[in-house]
Amino acid sequence: MFEYVASGLSFLRCNFKDTHTGELLDSLNSLWKNIRGKNNHEFSFLYNAHVEKHFGEVFYEKYRDKGIKQVYADSGGLQMITLGLSITPQLKLKVYESQAQYSDCAMSFDEIPVSMLGDRSSRSDTTNKYFDRSKFEWCARESGRNVKTQIETFLEMGSQTKPFFIAQGHDLDTYVRWTEYALEEIPEELHGYIGGVAMGSAGMGTGVLEDCKRAFFFTQLPLFDKVNHLHILGIGSVARMVPTLAMIRAGLYNNVHVSYDSTTHTSGVQMGRYYGPNFKWITPGRYFNVDYVTINNDVKRIIPEWDMDDELFHYSMNESVRRYEKKYGDPNPPILAFNAYFTGSTINFTQHLNEVNNDFTLVNTLMNEKMYGAMDAFSTVKTSDQFNYWEKEVGRYLPSQSIRDGLPATLPEDF
Repeated sequence: MFEYVASGLSFLRCNFKDTHTGELLDSLNSLWKNIRGKNNHEFSFLYNAHVEKHFGEVFYEKYRDKGIKQVYADSGGLQMITLGLSITPQLKLKVYESQAQYSDCAMSFDEIPVSMLGDRSSRSDTTNKYFDRSKFEWCARESGRNVKTQIETFLEMGSQTKPFFIAQGHDLDTYVRWTEYALEEIPEELHGYIGGVAMGSAGMGTGVLEDCKRAFFFTQLPLFDKVNHLHILGIGSVARMVPTLAMIRAGLYNNVHVSYDSTTHTSGVQMGRYYGPNFKWITPGRYFNVDYVTINNDVKRIIPEWDMDDELFHYSMNESVRRYEKKYGDPNPPILAFNAYFTGSTINFTQHLNEVNNDFTLVNTLMNEKMYGAMDAFSTVKTSDQFNYWEKEVGRYLPSQSIRDGLPATLPEDF
């Protein structure tokens, strides 16, 4: 079974105080229950333990085991760097304490073995970054020490939260050595507390080819036979999951629980995107039109108890909760509309993913002929030798956005 982990929950307004008690709380949990157990999926929430600490308590105490299965907590390390904060032991401890109290699965702090060629680089930019082997071992060992402290904090607090080990690297050798170095920093008696693995992309890149590499590299890590939970970071499309589906088809993930997090469908509430029943995005705009009727009818198809009329649905989707409350004395309709819209969109997405998982030939609807051929061949890979042959002879047909390995021989003129 897959597990869809929703992030960006502020878009759904489910952190508002109005949602925590009474009829609205029951209604929201009832809506989200429609995702659970459907299309071979479970459904959970994720919060950022640094910048969304207050979300954790609400999610854990009001929604967990009701509308959602469980709560995941990110470390917030990337946000700390973005905000220019020094990631001190004290700051990490606050994150661990929040994770211990309000989450079931918690991402570790991973030190990134990447350096910049210039002063600025966006998160998705691969041209101004390089995999820095000079600090690789230190980053791996420091990441291991972070997991050690995280586990010790959870144990001291009597928490059942499972830490997730984030592996980084540039190729198979570095991903394996990263795991070995990190585990050397964690006492062996604590290894059993590691609840899952996430395969980081910072040192490799984010193209389709790189996604395939990470999917296979996971099966070669020293933790593979010990940890049966793989978490995939930032999945916004079914196509991004195809490398994982290929490994399932190859039989390499037979005992692996796959979870993945996404902000795509929560943000769709604000950005005006709905994943429709034909597995295509609907962008209805702000003015009332037939798209709102189509979306509302689809939500009614998915959620039989949903009975909001089309015009109120449109108005609620395009009005802020507090302005609506000021006009009508009731904040509930917009919050319910946002969450019904999200629920319908998410169920359509999980149905699409499950259909492709059940019939791998449907990958040809997501990719061109050469890419589909490469993925079809990838789904037969079972050993390192087979992978090496596939990468050399077939993988080149897949788009690549790789991080440079080491400093270039010639630096840019503006470096």
